[in-house]
Amino acid sequence: MSQTYCVITIDGQDVSSGILPRLTKLSVVDKAGSSSDTCQIELDDTGGALLLPRTGAAIEVMLGSASGVAIVFSGTVDEVQCQGSASGRSMTVSAKGFDSQGKAKEPQRKHWDDKSLGNVLTEAGQLAGIGDVQVIGALASLTRKYWAMQNESFLHFGERIAREVGGTFKIAGKRAILADRSGGTSASGEALPPVSAAWGVNLISWDISPIVGRPRFKAARVRHFDTKAGKYVYETEEIEDPEAKADLVDRFDAPDADQAKARAGAHKKNAERERGGGTIVIDGTTTPQPEATVILSGARPGVDGTYRIETVTHDFESGSGWITRLEVKQPQGDAGKDGRASKAATGGRGGPSSAPTVEAGAVPASNIG
Repeated sequence: MSQTYCVITIDGQDVSSGILPRLTKLSVVDKAGSSSDTCQIELDDTGGALLLPRTGAAIEVMLGSASGVAIVFSGTVDEVQCQGSASGRSMTVSAKGFDSQGKAKEPQRKHWDDKSLGNVLTEAGQLAGIGDVQVIGALASLTRKYWAMQNESFLHFGERIAREVGGTFKIAGKRAILADRSGGTSASGEALPPVSAAWGVNLISWDISPIVGRPRFKAARVRHFDTKAGKYVYETEEIEDPEAKADLVDRFDAPDADQAKARAGAHKKNAERERGGGTIVIDGTTTPQPEATVILSGARPGVDGTYRIETVTHDFESGSGWITRLEVKQPQGDAGKDGRASKAATGGRGGPSSAPTVEAGAVPASNIG
């Protein structure tokens, strides 16, 4: 593994030379919306020599190699925790991707009539002191007769709307972004490049359930009252899962057909996303981003395939190096499909597959490992 380069700035000043000799562990977590990015820096505080960072200070972390570094975190200091005992002293600096002391957490009351989602979020962001609000793609032009912030913060309002329209919402610094969930696009609307996790190349470990039964449905249905027909009707979105048998029926009625269809579409995306997943650990790299895909290869048949990245975690420890942990969902391609089973059942050329099947009863020792 090549040497890792780490650069840390606080309030625009490069403090790497003072921090890195005392760095115990650095962890950066980048999630696909719903929550702020976080950073934790654990330091050896022997003698209490470290200066106490102020809350609200701007902090930036870059990781990379001799060929160059890239930003993996940008935010503000949220909390400083100091620990000490007879065995030593330490300090943990925690930061969030947005200013947790700012107006983004302040509850607001406001409504909009016949406005697009792009305009609504832009105006709501201004109330929270966030001037750069980006709504990506078709979501920007989504229009409703009535939108309302019902004594909720901009952060909670954005998360609620994202759940209703099938998007992901995130505040990063002075910028807020709402993008299509599982759309695989960056904040600028460009396609995110896929990431490779290959055994013998950069794959360290994996812990994956490629298929989970509980979240699987064959269709999502949301009811609303049709005033012209004088009856309740359902808006339905089919889910691409031929083995599923049950429908996902929303417990709450929508006010009109448009919102019912949008909520059904959001349920569809969530069901497809939650049908499987787990964790993939690879050599440290700044390439993976939430909502991009990762192509897993060399793990085993039925687990190899394409997954959607939900969370990217960078762990850098003194003496151990840098790894990147990917929490993944939405299995695609061959994920969850062990092609050897069909060959064994039909008897491919040369006879049935030699791969053992999982059945009740004793398993020969030669089949284990």
